[in-house]
Amino acid sequence: MKHLAIGFLILAFCLVVGMPSEAEIDPAKAEAVWLFDDGAGVKVVDSSGHKRNGSIVGKDKWVKGKFGGGLELSGTQNNEVIIEDYKGIGGNSPRTTVLWYWTQKAGRCRLVCWGANDTAIKYHVRIHEGDTFRVETQGGQLFANKPKLTDGEWHHLACVFPPGGKMCHDHILYVDGVEIKDRGGNNVGVDTDTKTNDVEIGWNKWVGHGDPAQGVFDEVAIFSTALSEKDVNDIMNKGLAVALNVSPKEKLTTIWGSLKTIRYLGN
Repeated sequence: MKHLAIGFLILAFCLVVGMPSEAEIDPAKAEAVWLFDDGAGVKVVDSSGHKRNGSIVGKDKWVKGKFGGGLELSGTQNNEVIIEDYKGIGGNSPRTTVLWYWTQKAGRCRLVCWGANDTAIKYHVRIHEGDTFRVETQGGQLFANKPKLTDGEWHHLACVFPPGGKMCHDHILYVDGVEIKDRGGNNVGVDTDTKTNDVEIGWNKWVGHGDPAQGVFDEVAIFSTALSEKDVNDIMNKGLAVALNVSPKEKLTTIWGSLKTIRYLGN
């Protein structure tokens, strides 16, 4: 039994050392990561390490998501997730917002929002009047002309603002991992405010109509970098937990714990 344990140790070590990490996206660039796997309670835990946990407001419910759990919002005023004391990314700094969203409700709604409600300083990632993907900066907007997102299917959405970007139309929009080329909107500058309002998911209480979301959210994250198309697709296909957190060290720790158990059994 001891020989078996030693042989397994050698094999496992060789496999782990030669194993490339799946996490090519720098986790340090993750401002906040909400996996929505909590399953109960009124808090949405931030997995980035920054402790930017969300508070669920209203009669929302935990349901099955795209990866594990999800949170279904009711589509009524004052129903949202609010990230208290986190006000997003400011100015024209690079950023990426990603999420999975499911809905059958036609019409516009707010997905991830921050900034003050004024020209250039608002930052709202949302669904457009035509049921397509949109980002807006109050007076400026960039929206996809297709595809529609209100078809009762899960859609992965990514909104990327690159380094050196100054205008709303400098954004890159992805739907289900594909960059949107057919797009329109009014081009205004980006100078996002981070002093006024906390980040909100699914609603915005600072806009009169609010546009509450009626659908299921999963795997929402904000990054302080412009993710590449490959990064976006890695997150979409693997999930945030795998795309950000898997490393040889973690795998070695897991295997080493198992080996100690085997060694004990062999004594």
